[in-house]
Amino acid sequence: MKTLMATLTLFILVFGSATAYTAEALSTLSWDAPTTRVDGTPLQATQIEEFRVYYGIDIGPDPLAIGPEYTAVSGENATDITIELVPRADPYVISFAITTVDRDGLQSVLSETVTKTFDVESTAKPNAPTQLMFSVACADGSGCEITEVTGTAEQ
Repeated sequence: MKTLMATLTLFILVFGSATAYTAEALSTLSWDAPTTRVDGTPLQATQIEEFRVYYGIDIGPDPLAIGPEYTAVSGENATDITIELVPRADPYVISFAITTVDRDGLQSVLSETVTKTFDVESTAKPNAPTQLMFSVACADGSGCEITEVTGTAEQ
């Protein structure tokens, strides 16, 4: 089977918000269709019923953690899919794997898994300084009180 070729493209639409930055992301995955079966016999494009695209977010290194849900891509010339990702405010990792299903319903094993890390920048306001300290010292040593106040600023 040819090597799975993946191209992930991120299109960011910025939403006006006073909180954390969220972005709608479109991820495009493309691949080369197999031309042979596991026993080496030819597999014609017309014999392919569909490709099943499995993906998961923040699933860790185990490709089997992707789960049983998939998106079917049909057609003998279908070799890519664009998936709309849910907006997130924190960085995340998305993982993809694909299987091939022939017209007889025979399904391949999962392809290798490809992953992409999305670093999401925040446009939220910064936190206020903390651990403020105020102190007074008498310069002449005349017995004035020294006051120290510590605390946390209100958010």
